[in-house]
Amino acid sequence: MTAVWAAGSLLDTIDTVDRDALLRLGTRRRYADQEVLMAAGAVGDAVYMLLDGLVLVVGATEDGEEPVLAIRAAGEVVGELAVLDGNLRSATVRAAGPVTALRIAPASFIAFLHSHPAAQLQVLRSVARKLRSATQRRIETSGCDARRRLARVLYELAAEYGRPRRDGAVLLELSLSQRALGSLAGVSVSTTERMLAELRAENVLTTGYRQLLLLSPDRLTTLCGY
Repeated sequence: MTAVWAAGSLLDTIDTVDRDALLRLGTRRRYADQEVLMAAGAVGDAVYMLLDGLVLVVGATEDGEEPVLAIRAAGEVVGELAVLDGNLRSATVRAAGPVTALRIAPASFIAFLHSHPAAQLQVLRSVARKLRSATQRRIETSGCDARRRLARVLYELAAEYGRPRRDGAVLLELSLSQRALGSLAGVSVSTTERMLAELRAENVLTTGYRQLLLLSPDRLTTLCGY
């Protein structure tokens, strides 16, 4: 079966020769739901190519909270910044459901980049895309109310990771708590719960165990203000 990589991810954008060479590196590992792949403040001792599943990139605050900064999916690389700049990990990466990843030693990853210049360019573009996405989210979630911020996060998740159905609905199968969803949108847990209840009542979406079904993507787009 042909693997399906997230659109715009590293494995989606490099050519077949470079992809095959990259996938021959490292050791394949499986991670259980909520298992940590890498921890903030640790040495960058590996790069991880995500082969299946989703991970959450989370920060840390003085009061012990772990705000969700981003979600990464199959085909994307994580942990590359600490390997490229030699600094400590800036965030923790935790599995959101079962995850399969290729753990690649820094020396092997750097050697791969030197010998595959086209792939090296795609890695740089991948980093730029992540930074641009983080900047755009901060812009879009500032200056608007909680309802619109949550709608825009749902829209972004649906666009990147949703599975369209024949009836026009979009299925999101994410091991993502309401706390994590609210963290992405910059709203409290109680507000997230209330907003989701309102969206369910308006038949915009339904929620279930590790999944969210967008019944009316067009309505969600309107709520986003796009």
